[in-house]
Amino acid sequence: MIQVVHQNIINTSPDKTYIDTIIDSKSGCKNLKQSILYLKNKSIKFPSTKLSQKTAYILEGEISLITLNQNSYKEFILQKGSAFLINNDIEIEIKNISKTYSSILMTQSPQEEYQTLSKAKINWNNINIIPIVHSKNQPPIPAGRDRYFKLLIDPEFGSKYVTQFLGYIKKVKAPFHEHTYEEVIYIIKGEGLIHYNNKIEEIKEGSSIYLSPGTIHRLENKNSKVELELLGVFCPAGSPADKQESNE
Repeated sequence: MIQVVHQNIINTSPDKTYIDTIIDSKSGCKNLKQSILYLKNKSIKFPSTKLSQKTAYILEGEISLITLNQNSYKEFILQKGSAFLINNDIEIEIKNISKTYSSILMTQSPQEEYQTLSKAKINWNNINIIPIVHSKNQPPIPAGRDRYFKLLIDPEFGSKYVTQFLGYIKKVKAPFHEHTYEEVIYIIKGEGLIHYNNKIEEIKEGSSIYLSPGTIHRLENKNSKVELELLGVFCPAGSPADKQESNE
């Protein structure tokens, strides 16, 4: 099993539009690719794909998202905290409309167009529409003592391969547990520790984590005054509450 913790340098003053890929097959991750899109003066276009979908979460700023498919031009104005799904067979353009810059955490699955992944049973039949949800409108779902999560993009929003969610840890350590799915995590706020494979590593805002299936791990919040907030994406799609807790 391969587990990776990246201590990313957050670019708070990008001078151009670019994509910083953090986790992909080079990290041992088979089905997910995590990147940060920094938007400055130039827009960026994403062509349609055969298979791959992208889930996105706006970390900073405000963006204009435009669908470019023939006869289906639509524009969406989205702020920090918004999540959306870029489906396959749709072409979009994204540009920064903030006074400074915008950044978007993006996760693609499958990583390559020839990969075949099992699909979730989805409940979304609209064509050429971008599913969008804002984190403030999602209800908190308890996940144990001083922990909860919010579902963002999942099969109910048309996601075929992944579930995207926000997780929150208040004062205590999460218990040791493992998942059957592959997961990538990004720390949005706070500081803490991740325990895995008899290792302990510090995590903070901007840290990225890859966990292979079956990795026994737990996250710990080091500052009881600030919630540890993270964005997780896992494949195949399911519930963030699905886990096997350990007695360690």
